[in-house]
Amino acid sequence: MNIVVRKDKRQKGIGTKLLNKIFEVTKRLNIQSITLEVNEKNQSAINLYQRFGFQQVGLRKKYYHNIDNAIIMSVKLMSQN
Repeated sequence: MNIVVRKDKRQKGIGTKLLNKIFEVTKRLNIQSITLEVNEKNQSAINLYQRFGFQQVGLRKKYYHNIDNAIIMSVKLMSQN
């Protein structure tokens, strides 16, 4: 799944709202972790993910258009048990 905020709508809290909703759903479904990838040049997205507790766990070299690397980030979620 892709989650994207249009360029002209960024910096308005939309990404934060989307991630809050995703975390809400994952809690209901008792999901243990979330993993995503982000272009290494997309520092604003990386900062957002880090605020939600994501940490870099890997790297896909030349993943985007055989040029840019993808940073793989993951967060462990609290169990409801």
